[in-house]
Amino acid sequence: AVAVQLEPVPATTGILPFVNAMAASMTFLCSSMESVELNELAEDVVNNLQDQAQKKNISLRYYGHPVTIQGVRHVLYEMLYNIADNAVRYTNPGGHIYIYVGKNREGKAYYRVEDDGIGIPKSEQKRIFERFYRVDKSHSRQTGGTGLGLSIVKHGATLHHAQIHVDSDLGKGTKMELRF
Repeated sequence: AVAVQLEPVPATTGILPFVNAMAASMTFLCSSMESVELNELAEDVVNNLQDQAQKKNISLRYYGHPVTIQGVRHVLYEMLYNIADNAVRYTNPGGHIYIYVGKNREGKAYYRVEDDGIGIPKSEQKRIFERFYRVDKSHSRQTGGTGLGLSIVKHGATLHHAQIHVDSDLGKGTKMELRF
């Protein structure tokens, strides 16, 4: 297990309780690392989103290979779910979503979600991982959610030393990949 030791914040800081709670939770999460089968988590995500996709007449396809990584299972699940859930939310009825798990040429594990949804403007792509940020505020009531999903993905990626790659064109769709 990996332990992260964060220094306590001096009592003069107004955010002391918050920061100390974050330090404690990071230490706990790092001590919760275990071998996790990424393929199994991805299959669970697809199964849990299938009804939502079917209601919108979206084709949700999964292609995966067994890949084991070290991680915090419930954090990894939330990361995978949030990316796929966004694809379902922002893909128009009749659209297509493809989810892949495997190893790339360098032997690194990856999880990739590709959709032909509404896409993300290039000018907005750096901001999508900010808490509560929404590209299209006018659709927030229609799509639901809290605006925290991709922020959770970003923090989970940091915890797991993963990289997030986004390739998106407005009106053409999005490809989002986690590389572990």
